[in-house]
Amino acid sequence: MMSDGTIFLLFFVLTLMILFACIAICFPSRDSDGLAEEGLRAPVVLPNFPYARRQQAGELTACAICLDELRQGQLCSEVPAGRHIFHEGCIRAWARKKNSCPLCRAKIYRGGTGCR
Repeated sequence: MMSDGTIFLLFFVLTLMILFACIAICFPSRDSDGLAEEGLRAPVVLPNFPYARRQQAGELTACAICLDELRQGQLCSEVPAGRHIFHEGCIRAWARKKNSCPLCRAKIYRGGTGCR
């Protein structure tokens, strides 16, 4: 039979393990990816410009985020790494949640640098 001290020690260790597990679940560690995600809450600034259709026969260009056609004169932004063009509002909203281009997954950074 176990002594009272042994039972107390087992109960204490079990309680500590449960406590540490709860803390780990409620407060996950903040590694470099977590810090990058926190930085995404601030708006990403990509240069914007009025869309001008390229002179290629029959080619329609659509925003890969909303799937709507890019129309002449609409305000658009380009993700520099892959030179992908999206509606300015669509890529701004996307970049708040994700830090990558929707098409090529190149990272999008805050400020004027766009992608790396």
